[in-house]
Amino acid sequence: MSRGPVKAPVLGTGFHTSLGKESRAQTLQNGKRQIHNLGSQLQLNQHCLDTAFNFFKMVVSKHLTRGRKMAHVIAACLYLVCRTEGTPHMLLDLSDLLQVNVYILGKTFLLLARELCINSPAIGKCYKVTFPNEQI
Repeated sequence: MSRGPVKAPVLGTGFHTSLGKESRAQTLQNGKRQIHNLGSQLQLNQHCLDTAFNFFKMVVSKHLTRGRKMAHVIAACLYLVCRTEGTPHMLLDLSDLLQVNVYILGKTFLLLARELCINSPAIGKCYKVTFPNEQI
């Protein structure tokens, strides 16, 4: 059942700029929500979540999300926080939660760390754990 010709909406000259701002705001809002969801599964505190979101905002402003899955970028931002804050989380934890290959997340993490000039502490620190009744 046709009701006649449908007219396409007329778009003003400011359409593209306002669309970009809305898209960026929506990206940031979605990123914040995903950071909180994934971060709460890792039991990260509010400071870590806020820091991860700040990393995410820098990633968006440098256009580093292009060509990358949002979940990978979010996981990399959270792992950056885990490394800089010294939490006991490993990249494998994020990989397991997202069901993503750990090497793919690692590649994204290394790229973001390099592009954002974030020097995260070296991994692989070994600590000898002794128990009260253990003889050395």
